[in-house]
Amino acid sequence: MSLEIMASNLDETDADPPQADAHATPPDDTDALMAIDQMGLEPLSDESGEYRPAIDVVSITEYFTEGIEFIRKRQWDNAIEQFRSGLELDTLREHVQCAIAMTNLGFCHDKLEEYDKAIEAYKQAIEIDPQCDQAHAGLACVYMDLQRPAEALESGERAAIIRPDNALTHYNIGNAHLAMGDHIGGIESYRQAITLKPTLFHAWLNMGAACEAIGDIDGAIASFEGGIQAEPGYAKAFLNLGLLYGRQGRHEDAIAAFQRAIEKDPSLKKVWILLGLAFRCKGDDFKAMEAFKAAIASKCYEHKAWHNIGLIHSAAGRHDEAMHAYRTAFQFEPDYAKVHVSIGREYVRVGRDAEAIPALEAGLQLRPHMSEALGTLGAAHARLGQYPEAVQSFKRASELVPEDDSYHLHLLRAHLDVGRREEALAEFKYLEDRKSPLAAQVIGEIYPS
Repeated sequence: MSLEIMASNLDETDADPPQADAHATPPDDTDALMAIDQMGLEPLSDESGEYRPAIDVVSITEYFTEGIEFIRKRQWDNAIEQFRSGLELDTLREHVQCAIAMTNLGFCHDKLEEYDKAIEAYKQAIEIDPQCDQAHAGLACVYMDLQRPAEALESGERAAIIRPDNALTHYNIGNAHLAMGDHIGGIESYRQAITLKPTLFHAWLNMGAACEAIGDIDGAIASFEGGIQAEPGYAKAFLNLGLLYGRQGRHEDAIAAFQRAIEKDPSLKKVWILLGLAFRCKGDDFKAMEAFKAAIASKCYEHKAWHNIGLIHSAAGRHDEAMHAYRTAFQFEPDYAKVHVSIGREYVRVGRDAEAIPALEAGLQLRPHMSEALGTLGAAHARLGQYPEAVQSFKRASELVPEDDSYHLHLLRAHLDVGRREEALAEFKYLEDRKSPLAAQVIGEIYPS
């Protein structure tokens, strides 16, 4: 089962909408000569040399402030209306909060999944103020929403240059790296985010997933443990931690992690299956059975739960109970390949090879690349004297897992059984060339004394 990953991008406007410096001095439009005012004229524009009306700073500020309040209430349409009203009063974009207002406008459009409008607003904010890091960061989030990680990375890195102390920007850069398959780059960005904000558990979790992807299981475990310290109530962190503990053979720790995941979030029902498997790995089939029954009661992965119950019964030699569990699993999911194979193996276990073959073939039709099932099928054919079919099954299995010499051993014996000595010798030479210990087991069969 693959690890859970936090796919969302974070924008600091989620927590608190960006605002201009409250102490910034608004433009002073009263510096013109008194004679001009007395004539009823407006101040002269320094750049154009043309007269223009002074902006209504108070009204614009009120619109922008109302827009921010609507963002806090998550009323995106109302916020957009306020920001647009304020911006319409400032056609020359002179207000000190203009770039931030345009950034917030882009943020609202992003929340409404109006991505083209969001991009337009963010780009206008950047035109007004190229150093507006929030606009670059917001643009990165939109590009990630649109699955354009290269552009997201470019915008995110620009935001980080302008404001290198923003943890959320580094987190989003990490997501872009991950989306491009650059796990090392993602890990580095997440580390920067965590250094700036140790409580940013999203970064801990995604760093764990990135470490797991490059095979650094210890790093992944450390990351998920860090995520749990940052957010002790996040159940999926415990779930991922349990999976990694299981890979290391730390089944007691895996069990504890899965139990905490269920405790934190009872709706995370698939954990019951994982808990049952962990108990099985520990050798506690009684508690495993309880966990699988809990999965059935929660109506989660019922076919897998019944299948695992069947495996427990089969291991204990309870044929009838095993077959009942397998058939129940089949009723829930007729296309579940593993249950067909398990039915076949159960027939093999009790010596009913003729009945095993159709079940094994049904499972392989659904999933042709199950090498162990092919080996079981080949052995069943061989016991029934169906050597061409046996050879075909063993060959397919050996092609799927060339490193498993046991299939070549089975092929050798199948060839010998039908008098194909040259083919048997070829398999024996293959085992010798690989210096396989299995060659010693059959040398007496190849060269009988």
